[in-house]
Amino acid sequence: MQMARGFASTILLALAFSQVGVAGNAPVVAYENGRWWNGNIFGPGTRYVENGVFVKPHAGAPNRTVDLQGAYVVPGFADAHNHMAGSASDVNASAEAAGVFYLMNPNLLASSAAAIRAALSGPSKIDAVLSMGGITAPGGHPEKLYVDVLGKYVYPNIKAGEFVGDAFHYVTEASDIDPVIDRLVAQHAQFVKVFLLFSEEFEKRQNDPAYRGLKGLNPKLVPAIVKAAHRRGLRVAAHIETAADFRTIVAAGVDEAAHMPGYFAQSGPMSAYEITDADARSAARAHIVVVATASYALYGDQARLPLVRPMQRANLRKLKAAGVPLLIGTDGKPDAAIEEARYLIDLGVFTPKEALKSLAFETPHYIFPRRRIGTLKEGYEASFLVLEGDPSIDFNAVTRIGLRVKQGIELVDLAITPGAVPSK
Repeated sequence: MQMARGFASTILLALAFSQVGVAGNAPVVAYENGRWWNGNIFGPGTRYVENGVFVKPHAGAPNRTVDLQGAYVVPGFADAHNHMAGSASDVNASAEAAGVFYLMNPNLLASSAAAIRAALSGPSKIDAVLSMGGITAPGGHPEKLYVDVLGKYVYPNIKAGEFVGDAFHYVTEASDIDPVIDRLVAQHAQFVKVFLLFSEEFEKRQNDPAYRGLKGLNPKLVPAIVKAAHRRGLRVAAHIETAADFRTIVAAGVDEAAHMPGYFAQSGPMSAYEITDADARSAARAHIVVVATASYALYGDQARLPLVRPMQRANLRKLKAAGVPLLIGTDGKPDAAIEEARYLIDLGVFTPKEALKSLAFETPHYIFPRRRIGTLKEGYEASFLVLEGDPSIDFNAVTRIGLRVKQGIELVDLAITPGAVPSK
């Protein structure tokens, strides 16, 4: 990490001595001598930034010129499954230090959303899309997590019954669907989260308290929930565990698998999590995306990893071969996207170049489909990272960040040392 700090210091010194040119109505900054990622390769050149976006070069000199000294430039990174644990300011500092500019939070207290959005307002802060509470059944995940764990240690002032309608919503029959979706709309949810866990055993688990927290929605209700959400212009993400769960959400028209089948796989045989080539082709035809969260398996029983990893590899390779987009998501800390991408490389699913594409282009575009991000050319938001090495060859270069620029603002006053990704 010492090398990263030295590189960061060099870039910061270049900022301090950047050349000042002719002033105009709005400051124009030229970033020259960079190697810019075009989605496939790095090419030399200069980019001009004005009002937070890349622009064509202006007549005359820019207001300021920054010499990137041959460094590699990539778009900011994204994490499509992050619950943003901690204060908003700490989440922002940790994510930005790792180069993560975009987060998708698939479950949170709706009552906390306004404060989070206020704390993260402004172009120099990370951008987050929030789902509010997810939809489950009584006794289903995440009820046990909130009531028994978070309610005790994180939210001691919230009574158990108050989590319903805030951290999660119950749907047990078709008549529950529209009122719940309307409540989420009123809470300003930006997408809908549903929970499906071991749905092939729904009847067995439904009324058995031994499975509290290890079950979810009646799978027969999922298609109607998806239709209700889509009528209101909301995408649907689904927590899943097994291959049966995956088949259910694909058939129901869910937009996103918030986990790959077998992301954790802590019980039962691996066959319960294994998908087929036909499943993968069906997913591709349904235009679903998969946020793998595969590295979450590292938090489970280490003795099962020799079984879990080959199953994950096979599932993800089938999905990739069928053309299903594989996105970066962690279900972890705000700076964990790099760890997930590296896990997928080590698993043999991604090459470093493919991991970079998912991290810096495909995942940001999925989170914010209407924004011009993830591309380093005129008309797009000027949000980028300056790296010491070529991450399409040496993926570890993504941790050697010399400069972070978010919508034209140079983030040189982070709470965490520039260039140093915080340790877990």
